[in-house]
Amino acid sequence: MEHIQSSIEKILNRPGVAASVRAIHERVLSHPGVIVFLRTHPEIDQRTIERGMLKLNEYAEQMDGHQVIEKKAVIEGYQPVLHLEKGQIMVAYEKTQALKDRENERALEKKFKSLFLPDEVRDANFSDFDLTTTDRKLALRAASQFLNTIRSNEQVKGLYLHGSFGVGKTYLLAAIGNALKKERIATILVHAPGFVSEAKRRIRSDSFDTFLESFQTVPVLLIDDIGAESISPWVRDELFGIILQYRMMHRLPTLFSSNLSYDELELHFGITNDQGDKLKAMRLMERIRTTTNPVEFLGENRRRY
Repeated sequence: MEHIQSSIEKILNRPGVAASVRAIHERVLSHPGVIVFLRTHPEIDQRTIERGMLKLNEYAEQMDGHQVIEKKAVIEGYQPVLHLEKGQIMVAYEKTQALKDRENERALEKKFKSLFLPDEVRDANFSDFDLTTTDRKLALRAASQFLNTIRSNEQVKGLYLHGSFGVGKTYLLAAIGNALKKERIATILVHAPGFVSEAKRRIRSDSFDTFLESFQTVPVLLIDDIGAESISPWVRDELFGIILQYRMMHRLPTLFSSNLSYDELELHFGITNDQGDKLKAMRLMERIRTTTNPVEFLGENRRRY
């Protein structure tokens, strides 16, 4: 071992090699990150620096200031961090902000689900929302107030967006969903008819309870086109009823869009003229009325050509 060490020292002491080594040392020791590290640890002496030069160089090679140089990264998505371990200079690796952002985005995609909706509203945003009528301006203001309240972690009622076909209810609901996504608030946006069909399919499998729970517990639930689904006592009582009762008890906001007013939706939920059906419809509508603020859309069908 001594013979090998002696041979290495002889090589390093050659004039050309020694000059190159000094240049590397100077470059490493003038690196801003290395300077900050050494200033943070005044207990590090010259001998420790010399022993840790390879680690310091490993760090300096990959870092431009405090940002990793992607093409020089030893581990993609990770950047080196200098630290002391038992008196020795060491390098650890932690996730870059870019990787964290990508992971957060993937996590958000899992948090924000839009089910059974048309593609044209998936990228809906407030800046493209038509404000040519007073009712649309009021609707946008209601959406903005909802978002401002939920950002402050205050209790907030949901919205009940209602009006005739093609006036922009679904678009505004989707825009609210996308805004919540940017706020990193877990949200599910679902089209009621497709949701009911999926629930009926799930009831025949072991996954129904998990499916139902996800809609009960999500921080914000958006239900588009409620009243357009095929209604039955099971859909009303065991699906919508259970979900909305849980959300009301736990003060979790639910937002709706519908072609029907509150009164018209109650008739839809009534199913028959049976007094028991009417009572159950009234009970479900009471949950919706007490947990939402109505917002009416007027105007012509904007889907017509």
